[in-house]
Amino acid sequence: MGRRDIFMIRLCSDRAAFEAVPKTRLRFQISKLKDALARRGDCEVTLSTPQLLVVKRRDSVEITFVDDGRMIIRNVADQDAARNIAETILPDEAVVRC
Repeated sequence: MGRRDIFMIRLCSDRAAFEAVPKTRLRFQISKLKDALARRGDCEVTLSTPQLLVVKRRDSVEITFVDDGRMIIRNVADQDAARNIAETILPDEAVVRC
């Protein structure tokens, strides 16, 4: 579901990725997120721990979800592309508002 203007997008210090930081407190339920993204069929889970989840999409974009609500988005063209991913990839059942 879309989440407009919930994330602040900034270039990571190594300039190889963008970080999406929630403007208000939220958490990801990693196990629910993993299941929901696997059901979509366009993402491959490459790493899963209780604290983080790394997925790779068919278009080679890699997203690391941290349970504290942050995302690291790699292999995107620019900040706008990273913002679009952050605002559209999250299923409602995996997000908890704090």
